[in-house]
Amino acid sequence: MPTETVQGGPSYRADATWWLPLPLRRALLLTPPFTLAVLEVFHPQPDFNVQALLDDSTWFAWFHVIQLVLTGLVALSVLLFAADYGRANAWITRLGIGGFLVFFSAYDTLAGIGTGLAMHTARDLPAAQQAGVFAVVKDWPGLGPIFALSILGTLGWVVAVGALALAARRLGASRPEWIALALAAVFLMGGHPFPQGTLAFGSLFVAVAFHEWGPVSHKSDSNKQRRLR
Repeated sequence: MPTETVQGGPSYRADATWWLPLPLRRALLLTPPFTLAVLEVFHPQPDFNVQALLDDSTWFAWFHVIQLVLTGLVALSVLLFAADYGRANAWITRLGIGGFLVFFSAYDTLAGIGTGLAMHTARDLPAAQQAGVFAVVKDWPGLGPIFALSILGTLGWVVAVGALALAARRLGASRPEWIALALAAVFLMGGHPFPQGTLAFGSLFVAVAFHEWGPVSHKSDSNKQRRLR
């Protein structure tokens, strides 16, 4: 596997197989976490009754479609970030991000898109049938068997991002960078809607910003060269 060794800083090997042109790399690092942090401010949180879910059903479904796409992109952001520390192909990163993608996306699809589409379809039904649809979907976003998918997905995020924070600290990252990474792992344990989701993905964005524009002594040679161009 092609790697590069840091010169003039803590010794580790950055994974050159993840090299991308600087503008594209920074776009993929910064845009997904920032966009997802902002999106979570608008996460639908209706009162959990038939009428409230009927009223918000369209946005409820569309919000989670958008979030599903951004989930994949923010996972890519974490992998690109991890590559600068030679951790993108580490088993703990693969296991954590893989779990986040599989289980969080499954939860988003069932509890978010599924609930929204089911209640949207029920709009034209008689009230008794609307109540029946609500009885089926009411436990999907909340505590229930499907919520286990969210727990597993969040655990994957905590494992991957938390391990990256520890690696960044050990390998000489600035204190704001590794603390922001650690906060990104911790905040998501409170859930993904605002404010916890915004704080989690916003913290990842802050960590990336410190990494890209902070002190360069701990960066790989390839990253230093990109920044000097």
